[in-house]
This record gives sequence, C-alpha cells and structure tokens, in this order.
Amino acid sequence: MTSMLEILELRGADGPHPEHVDELMLYGRLVGDWSVHNRYRAADGAWRTVRERWCFGWVLGGLAIQDVLYTPEEGPRGTTVRCYDRTAKVWHITWQDPHHGNYVSQIGRPDGDGMIQEGTAQDGTRARWAFSDVTDTSFVWRGWVAVEGGEWEFEQEMHATRD
Repeated sequence: MTSMLEILELRGADGPHPEHVDELMLYGRLVGDWSVHNRYRAADGAWRTVRERWCFGWVLGGLAIQDVLYTPEEGPRGTTVRCYDRTAKVWHITWQDPHHGNYVSQIGRPDGDGMIQEGTAQDGTRARWAFSDVTDTSFVWRGWVAVEGGEWEFEQEMHATRD
C-alpha cells in the first residue's frame, strides 16, 4: 500500500525533464514562491483586492508544473497542473478550485515575453488567461471571460513578486 508521503514524493520532481528543458522553461521560470496582489470582479460586479501567495513546483518527472494559490488567512483557493505535451508542443492546463466549484481546462502557448492560455470552464464559458511582463522577479497575470456575443470581458489581474 502506498502512503500519502510516498505519493507526494513520487509526484515531485527536482527540475525540468532533461530532454525538453527549453520548452519546459516557458512555465518553469515561474517555479518558486510569489506574493500576489490580486484584483478581481466579485459576483456582485464590485472589484475586490486581496493579498495571496502563489507557489509553483516541478512535478511528474519534470514534465509538469503544479501550483497552489492561497490566502494565508483562509488557506488554499485552488491548484493548477500544467503538463507539457511533447508531441503537440503545447501545455495542457487544468485549474481546480473545489471550494467554489470552479474548474477550467486550457491550452497554453508562448505569447511575446509571456504565455497565453485559452479554454473553457466547466459550464462551457470560454476563458482566456495570460502571463505577461515575466521577469526573474515579477509577472502580471490577467484573466478574461467570453460574454454574450463572444467579446472578452476583463475580470481579474494579479501582480506577483518573487519572495
């Protein structure tokens, strides 16, 4: 029988898979711990701001990156797993927020100095998320949802600085 500790040890990886380092560093450069200033539109339409933490790490033999986004006072908000598809040369991305029943599947690609992710939420709503202004010490993450007529509506922005 496998213990939880063994599962956690098996899941983790020390770094990117050696055969695909360049491709894996698209998201691999985010590995580490970040302080986040998160501004988002709440269900009532009002903008709210919260301080959060976002931690990224290598998993699954270095072919994937998993992150956890959390508020220190309230605990985990959700997790993302980003798996590199060596054949299609894209990233398969799944955000999971079981506390609020929010699940999003996306495909990620390079976009300028950052990354663009597009896909759908569990209710079929299209979602576009982008990392931009990515440096060794900071990045900006923005999120949009498709509204009636197919236009993109801005709904969230996170400014992250490396700890």
